[in-house]
Amino acid sequence: MEEKNLQEVMELINRIAEGEYDPPEPEDVAEVNRLTGQDWTAEDLRLICCEYWSHNSLEETAYQLIHGDLPVVRETDLAFWRAKSGAALDAAAVYRKYCTGGAMKALEPLPMEEILTAVRALPGWKEYERAEDEKDRRFDCESQAEYWSDTHFWLFPYGKDETVQMVRLSCHNMSDEQMQILIDLMAQFDCSEQYREEEEIDEEEEPFE
Repeated sequence: MEEKNLQEVMELINRIAEGEYDPPEPEDVAEVNRLTGQDWTAEDLRLICCEYWSHNSLEETAYQLIHGDLPVVRETDLAFWRAKSGAALDAAAVYRKYCTGGAMKALEPLPMEEILTAVRALPGWKEYERAEDEKDRRFDCESQAEYWSDTHFWLFPYGKDETVQMVRLSCHNMSDEQMQILIDLMAQFDCSEQYREEEEIDEEEEPFE
């Protein structure tokens, strides 16, 4: 039932979301419940479908409607930088400083254009289209392990003015092998992994009242 009805469920999610927080039509509620075998209320669907774009992917939302809760996801942040010779740094402190808009003289500038060109050349990944002046970049895996897995990573550059000193790769549902490819790529620019944050998130939400 899951694979058979998936496309129809996703179409209904988008239709309900277009209502901009208005309760879905009774026939849409009935159709969602018929396709998923669940017993969602109009208020459940209003909350889930009208906010999915800011919290979860369309596929993850379809999984939630079919199974009753969201899938477990893996979130991993990999941070890369080059310290100047002789600099003694606390990796966690460096990471926090740059992520909150700071910068340090102890880090070398990174060849951002060359790094971005190398990332774009990785086979099996497609860059998500964004405005030319946006510095953050998203890359989606062209071969998903599951329909709901939404495997992708964001590339975030940090630094001062136009100089990039730290790159953060925010990985969503990526395997160890996929992340190692990114680590090896950054090592080509004498930029090793300096810091990692990882968590496995059970996205099951509180029951609706």
